[in-house]
Amino acid sequence: MATFHEKLTNATQGANIKTASLRFLSDMASADRSTFRDAWPSVPVTLRRKIVADLVILAEDNIDLNFRHVFLTALEDSDPQVRLTAVEGLYEDESKLLLSKLLPMLREDPDLAVREAVAKAMGRFTYLAHCEKPVAPRDRIRAALIESATDDMEDEDVKRRSVEALGYFHGDKEVQELIAEAYHQGDTYAESAVFAMGRSMDDRWAPTVLEELHNESAPMRYEAARAAGEMLLEDALADLVRMTEDTDTEVTLAAVWSLGQIGGKAASQALGRVLKSDNPALREAAQEALDELLFNADPLNAAPQLATPPTGKVETSPMAIAPNKGRARILPSAHRAIHCQFNLWCPGSAVVSKAT
Repeated sequence: MATFHEKLTNATQGANIKTASLRFLSDMASADRSTFRDAWPSVPVTLRRKIVADLVILAEDNIDLNFRHVFLTALEDSDPQVRLTAVEGLYEDESKLLLSKLLPMLREDPDLAVREAVAKAMGRFTYLAHCEKPVAPRDRIRAALIESATDDMEDEDVKRRSVEALGYFHGDKEVQELIAEAYHQGDTYAESAVFAMGRSMDDRWAPTVLEELHNESAPMRYEAARAAGEMLLEDALADLVRMTEDTDTEVTLAAVWSLGQIGGKAASQALGRVLKSDNPALREAAQEALDELLFNADPLNAAPQLATPPTGKVETSPMAIAPNKGRARILPSAHRAIHCQFNLWCPGSAVVSKAT
């Protein structure tokens, strides 16, 4: 059987390397990581680009494969395309180690696309900070993102992505001001602002989100639909039901997702109709939304099925449940608290703004 070093030599010297042959890079042992780090810089750049791109595909198709250490090494690559792909490949990583690498990259990486990708990735760390997880020091993350969002010399795309990432800092006056400022700048800035409004779950943004559901721009309707779901805006139900027949498929998918978040009879009936769609993606989204609707309607029973803590109990205050139209509806703050408690991804946190 070939050794790791022999496999690595074959992989890094072959012009027509097959994607499947790179599986040996998954879950590398400590000694193999060192061998890989030493060899990586001498691999031709075109091959480095191909390897990291192939590993992203492999990881997406095989949940048992973990190329984390390859991507962590690639974050320090001299080639921006390799670094960019590495950031994308680490989309599920929530470690202190990754955060320690991303924070300086946000401000110091010389490539615009890489800095923008890092700003997007910071969203999951602001979520963890919101959940008061020790991996994510709130003050340090907040400071870096605000510095990025307010830097007059920074590119606009990086700035607005930083505003998006800051959205989870609910109740932060400076963050709310940045969101408002971004919204009033219009265009993609406004789309990013609406994305951040949804993450903030702040009722002050409800009128804006409801208004944008009628925007002529499909990307803005998409952002507004997602935000309405994150904020559990029952006043948006009629519009969201209407949007399940939107001419833009992505807008329709966003409306379907949000109906599952808000719930209720009208949402359930609309999702039932979408289940009969000829579009398989819409049918799948509708089924997932109906599953989420069950969680939202009865979190005390649904949450343990999703992730049961050692005690087997969900510690939720009775004040978190508010009677509404004949059913128990979990309030936004408690909804996110339960997601935090069970390490579930908050609504929409894994979604990247459609703004381009």
